[in-house]
Amino acid sequence: MTNIEKVKNLYEENYRCIRYENDVNGSMIIYFKNFEKEKIEEISSSDSEEIDELKAFIDEN
Repeated sequence: MTNIEKVKNLYEENYRCIRYENDVNGSMIIYFKNFEKEKIEEISSSDSEEIDELKAFIDEN
């Protein structure tokens, strides 16, 4: 499963992005929270095209 598929699944399960950050190696870590269950998940990527796609999806939703 790709990271974009994982993000879409998280959104279907009522998770929302609470923040994202870049590390020193150029990777991005995105944090998602389900406020009903009080659970947090994270996804990381170092692929710049995938990062752009993930950001675009998050910004649209």
